[in-house]
Amino acid sequence: MRRLVFLIFLFFILQVHAENNLEELIPENIKIDVVSPENKTLCQIYGNWKLSFEITNTNPYTVFVAIPEAIECYNKSLKYYKDFKKVNVSGVVATYVDRDMVVVNGERGIWIPPYTTVKVCKHGIFIYNISTTVMPNKFKVIGPVLVNTTWVIDDFLLENYIYKYGVKIGNYRLVVHGKIVKKPDTDVLSMVIPAPLVLKNYDKFHKLLGRHDVDIWVNSYNDYIEKHHKLYDERREIAVLEKGSELHNLMSSPFIPSVDDALIPERNRDFVDKDLNLRPFDVPAMVFTTDDGDMKALEFAYVMYKY
Repeated sequence: MRRLVFLIFLFFILQVHAENNLEELIPENIKIDVVSPENKTLCQIYGNWKLSFEITNTNPYTVFVAIPEAIECYNKSLKYYKDFKKVNVSGVVATYVDRDMVVVNGERGIWIPPYTTVKVCKHGIFIYNISTTVMPNKFKVIGPVLVNTTWVIDDFLLENYIYKYGVKIGNYRLVVHGKIVKKPDTDVLSMVIPAPLVLKNYDKFHKLLGRHDVDIWVNSYNDYIEKHHKLYDERREIAVLEKGSELHNLMSSPFIPSVDDALIPERNRDFVDKDLNLRPFDVPAMVFTTDDGDMKALEFAYVMYKY
């Protein structure tokens, strides 16, 4: 027992002595940093939206229709590939309360005369913070930053509920104006951002550009990232082939016929349930790269229709 206590005491003395010697060996002009991942905010996306739609009363009498104060909205994930830099998205979509509506039995809404169509408008704002996890002092190649989520306005369950009362809703129109503002400590941004707020199952999309605005829009988020991913795979395959020069020379031989890319089936095609006749969820997207020191806000605007 005494021997065990002595050994523990001796081990403690040696540890203290070793730490002191270590401090003596490290020069004062040497800095030791603890390398650990950190969360860095890249930019903020914010703006305002306006949703308008038409309500028609097909009854031979006046009806009262209660209008929800807050527009239903949920976060929707889109495709993501590892050759992009994924980010964290946090934010909110908010609706202004319309004080001009009539209150009946505690519900805000409007009276609609028989065989009449009334246009209703709702307004709101959205604010999203885009951040990513950064590992300092590491050799790496980073692809474009990919925001793979969007917010979807899905307030159309009301249609099925009120239709049985002879009231119809349609002709939705969503107008969005926003800005992308990067943080002062972020020198360059190369990003792919889907339209931040969309109508569920929208029918038409129109980008709104000023006379001197740069067009940063692509029609399809899915098509863009799939094309990017395909090019990434091709570069990776070429790199693997170049490691074995004999195999590379064989593949580039003029005696080996080339195959048209159009005849090769896509490996990452979206699955579509034919029985349900569903189309893959897709939205337009913004693709851009900023310059060093460019802190000017990037403005965007668009309009969506659902008939």
